[in-house]
Amino acid sequence: MSAQMPGIQLAKTVTSVAALGFVPVAIKFGLFDILVEIGKPAHGKEVLMAYQHSANGDEKNMPFDRRRIVRHGGTRFGGHDSRVRLLRQRHYQALSAYTLGSTWSVAFVSRRIFNQTGPCQSKSPSTTEALLAGAFLMRRLESDGYQYPFQELQTPLQFAYQKMGDVELAQQHTYDIMAAEGRMDSFNRFMVGKFMKTATAPERLALFQYHLNPVLQDAKSRRVIAMVDIGGGRGEMMLEFKQAFPDLTDKDLVVQEFNQEIREIPGLTLSTWDYKDDGSKQPIEGAGVYHLAHILHNLPDLDAARLLQKLSQAMHPQSRLLIHEFTKNANNAKMHASMIALFGGRERSASEWRQLAAVAGLRVTFEAYPEAGEGLVEMRKL
Repeated sequence: MSAQMPGIQLAKTVTSVAALGFVPVAIKFGLFDILVEIGKPAHGKEVLMAYQHSANGDEKNMPFDRRRIVRHGGTRFGGHDSRVRLLRQRHYQALSAYTLGSTWSVAFVSRRIFNQTGPCQSKSPSTTEALLAGAFLMRRLESDGYQYPFQELQTPLQFAYQKMGDVELAQQHTYDIMAAEGRMDSFNRFMVGKFMKTATAPERLALFQYHLNPVLQDAKSRRVIAMVDIGGGRGEMMLEFKQAFPDLTDKDLVVQEFNQEIREIPGLTLSTWDYKDDGSKQPIEGAGVYHLAHILHNLPDLDAARLLQKLSQAMHPQSRLLIHEFTKNANNAKMHASMIALFGGRERSASEWRQLAAVAGLRVTFEAYPEAGEGLVEMRKL
């Protein structure tokens, strides 16, 4: 087996500290003991049934919020806990003490980084935020009777700043907090893909046997914009497609951003769209392809559904929506935990993508879920 890229190793380290925040949650609901008693890989429903049995009552007698937490323990909390291993989608078993010890060592290293650099000087992408969110996750759940999932401005991170007496930052989005604390530049450099990338976007689509050329030809025949990358940063992915498909011009490739610091992207068309504004519709209608790359895993389900609905309304029957996200599995479990703790978002499974698609008037027409790296989900209008 080849060694993992440094960026992947760094990402696993950074996301480990947030995942450790779920340990007290699992202890609270006795999930470790339940998994040991089951003694084999268990589906989330089996864990829930075992919990109900251990609580000496049926589900109706359980507090609603706790019932909700445990039910999602099979799909959200259980897989990214440091003492639980996700075997296949939504199957879990207890880890050995050796594996547990190696995971806890990540927390020790992260703590040392935190102590040496201080909360405002740490340059590892979102490490400080992940440490704070993980440390305050259990207290955040306890603060309102285990209401879950979190809203994006009411995550454990905002709760941490509230308890530290910083009222201003406690009301801001995680990205705004990072910018105010001077860590957004290093985070942006990391997210460009320089460290994480294993293949270009066109190479990855080809590996999945996804045929993009007919979609681009259709857009050309309809005389519409070929591709729109929503929240596409400085256009790294669009430039990869431009290199792979030389016939695409600057006007064919649009990057939509709501970042005042990005004023021009050579070789591409830059457009502004604040997709979080409730009254703002997608201004580009009927494009060949709309891209969402690592946008939806930052969003709670309701916000993700709203964004998909806006895109569905703008899409032509021949338009495609391509979603580039990590597969929800054991390899990406810590990333999943971080999205929950920092944004109220999460990684999603095949069934969860279908549920979101249906709510937005879309259907899943192609999907690829690799064990490691980015997957691909295509949606089209119903």
